[in-house]
Amino acid sequence: MSITEQFLQQTINFSLLVIEKVIKQLEQTYKSDLTYSEFFAISAVNYLGDMKMTDFADIFGIQKQQATRLINKLVEKGFIKRVYDDSDRRVVMISLTSQAKSYLEGYVAKSIKQIEKSLSGFSDSELQKLQRTMETMSQMLARIDV
Repeated sequence: MSITEQFLQQTINFSLLVIEKVIKQLEQTYKSDLTYSEFFAISAVNYLGDMKMTDFADIFGIQKQQATRLINKLVEKGFIKRVYDDSDRRVVMISLTSQAKSYLEGYVAKSIKQIEKSLSGFSDSELQKLQRTMETMSQMLARIDV
């Protein structure tokens, strides 16, 4: 098996483990307020910053109409605001509201408690090793051209 094939298989396996072991737990902290797509949307805008609707649709890999429906729900919930470009009304920027930022801060606090329970079986050295591994992976994955 080539290094590329190994990388692909390990990436798929890792992604599935993240979904099974981490995302499912974290869902418990936001599921009563938001769907997975809504939560991922505000998390993406928080991480990437204000963006055009077309860029948002591209990041999600969905059509602009689907992105509009998702953003409409978040606007109704008070998590996203739209800003129209004065020079070109077709350009719509989306950004987080202060309500969304507060929600994410609360989410982090609840998630920390949830994750602490999950990681209680690890030693301090194992947790440090896991943290270093995740930092290395993040740095390297950021360098991949897409």
